[in-house]
Amino acid sequence: MSFWYRNGVCSNNSHSHRQKKYKTHLLTGAFLVICTAGAVVHAQDTDAPGIVGTFDVTQRLEYSDNPGLDVDGDSDFFGRTLLGFNLTSVTGLDQLSLDLGTEVEEWRDDNDSSFDPTNSFASIGYDRETGNARIGFELRYRESDSDSDNFDDFDQNGNIINQDDGTRQTYGFVLDGAVGLNAPIGASWGFAYDEITFSDTTDPDLTDQSNTAFDGQLDFRIDPRITASLTASYEDFDAQGNGVNRERTGLGVAVSMEVTPILTADVSLSYDSIDRSGDETGTDDGLSVGASLLRALSNGTLGLNFASDVSSNDNGRRSFLSVSRDMELPRGSLSAEIGVTGADTIGSDPLINLDYVHELPTGQINLGLSQSVVTDNDNNEQLNTALRAGYDYQINNLSGLGATFTYFDRNELDEGVDGKRMEVGLTYRRDLTRDWGLVGGVSHTLSSEDDSEDRSRNTIYIGLQRSFNWVP
Repeated sequence: MSFWYRNGVCSNNSHSHRQKKYKTHLLTGAFLVICTAGAVVHAQDTDAPGIVGTFDVTQRLEYSDNPGLDVDGDSDFFGRTLLGFNLTSVTGLDQLSLDLGTEVEEWRDDNDSSFDPTNSFASIGYDRETGNARIGFELRYRESDSDSDNFDDFDQNGNIINQDDGTRQTYGFVLDGAVGLNAPIGASWGFAYDEITFSDTTDPDLTDQSNTAFDGQLDFRIDPRITASLTASYEDFDAQGNGVNRERTGLGVAVSMEVTPILTADVSLSYDSIDRSGDETGTDDGLSVGASLLRALSNGTLGLNFASDVSSNDNGRRSFLSVSRDMELPRGSLSAEIGVTGADTIGSDPLINLDYVHELPTGQINLGLSQSVVTDNDNNEQLNTALRAGYDYQINNLSGLGATFTYFDRNELDEGVDGKRMEVGLTYRRDLTRDWGLVGGVSHTLSSEDDSEDRSRNTIYIGLQRSFNWVP
């Protein structure tokens, strides 16, 4: 399936981030214990190469004119605690990572006893690779409230920006592996499960959904320059009672060839079938094809990509054509892919994927722009555009400024309501000691949809942050 296309709200590729569900209050309690224990162990200053723990604790006072991001929200002054913990263990053969975090809102709505964990997340991942085999797994969980300041890839399926109230939880699991990496015959596989659940929402279109996906291939290395593969894939999107369920199966072949020492070519062909049930019934089937060329240059690579995939839209097919370029710059790097897509005509919709980093003598500029086609739980296609920009400026050895801008646009290609969300933020940080720092900032959020009133929020905060590493 094409990089530009995602068939199902929950569906990313089988190696994307997956999430695992845990109880929020248990996560918060456990996390407080971990941070306390980490401070004690850190004081022992033991030494164990390969294992590093990082702790971040921020306590800040916050004022917002509309913390709930409601149409007619009330202002509030309250406390917010941000907790973050990361543990990594790396050896010559394997790597283990653990990430935990949550926010805790205190004294919201003039309630002196309120203690509300929100926007919690947890993930654990493990990868092991020997000379001829590898295996890895990941569990992930993320909770996002409707008034969340978080704006990341968990929001990019287009649902979060029309959530008026309540909580959105995303969790899942991924397992992948390979054998015979350097043998004449090898195999690889990936299995993933994702689920999104909503609670206490006022939007009837926000319903639970799940996605199960499997892909595998058997590789035959004919010679060092040519590898032929047999491929198989399965995907089951369940709208869970409100929408269009889609079950997709595919069987195919692929060939990867080193045409010259600096030019490689990949070609794939598969027969795909999509069965629809629920609010729509029917079957879409046919051949999905893909082809790409990648040329190594003195500085980076240049690529040409084409794909035509069976889809469940009205036309039954969506095609893509793009050109890619990766290169190192004198003070940074650039990765870009520019293309077009369409259901009836391949050039009807533009696509861009861009990542740019520019290093400055006293800072850094980051810029990212991405577009992808998503099929929602009603079997309607969306063209989602996400733009992010950031600037970090080091004032001196003790202090710095940061500015961020994020923008998300959901363009309904079929029926549906278009929506937008924009966030702008400015932060200031200053080191007080080796571990303690002062943080402050302001932000503005605007969310709009074609069929409802705009919602906006202005926030200002100041607080203390402690960040330190633990090496056992």
